[in-house]
Amino acid sequence: MNNLALRIVTALIGVGAIIAATVLSPWAFAIVFALIMLLTLKEFYGLAKNSGNHPYEVWGLTFSLILYALIFCYFQLELSTKLFWLLPALFATVLIYPLQAIKKSHAINCTALSTFGVVYIAIPFSLLHSIGFLGGTYSYVLILGILFLQWANDTGAYFAGKTFGKRKLFERVSPNKTWEGSIGGFLLSLVIAYGFYELFGEIGLMEWLGLGAITAIFGTLGDLTESLFKRTLAIKDSGSILPGHGGFLDRFDGLLLSLPFTTAYLHLIL
Repeated sequence: MNNLALRIVTALIGVGAIIAATVLSPWAFAIVFALIMLLTLKEFYGLAKNSGNHPYEVWGLTFSLILYALIFCYFQLELSTKLFWLLPALFATVLIYPLQAIKKSHAINCTALSTFGVVYIAIPFSLLHSIGFLGGTYSYVLILGILFLQWANDTGAYFAGKTFGKRKLFERVSPNKTWEGSIGGFLLSLVIAYGFYELFGEIGLMEWLGLGAITAIFGTLGDLTESLFKRTLAIKDSGSILPGHGGFLDRFDGLLLSLPFTTAYLHLIL
């Protein structure tokens, strides 16, 4: 199976599973994305280890899961906000962690990388809950909308870049990305945004188009950010668990940067 066919098959299976879980129930959605978050974070810590550092992986994965679960339970089960005061104390334990670590060297770098993983990966994925419960009760429309907009941006950029790509977008970081590809991804995101407006409504046409534009712009920047990390470590993919796609970090890098902006946008306009 050639690489393109492998990418398509993997994408269809992965997208199908994510859509099914998101539509089925908030619990299925939360479980699937918790798994994606943990696998993505684990890959990030793997990249850090390749640089000779030793991030506190157990701390990062545990804190991220607690953060994610608290936010979901706050919306789904109306969890008391008092429990959120546990987070600063739990977060501060990363400063104690180096004392018991086997390798004491580069403690500051390891602590910084551990906390950065939480900020870079766990917080954006946790923000999905605030979007899903934006209207007070769970609705999958905006979540699916953002996911499809991101996938459209990736797909449009890939095929437009392959077909028309000539002018390099940011050659120093990612030599394969072109302006033509980015424009193709941006335009396809707007088309999908219009399609979601026609199919579901939920928000107005201009709001959907704005969401599509923000997702495309910051999704592209998120992809470049992850490319910079990989280029710094001289590796091609963050992992190999997804045939034809690399790792989870490779597939969700755009979403990680776009989610904070789309979340802010939706809460400001609604």
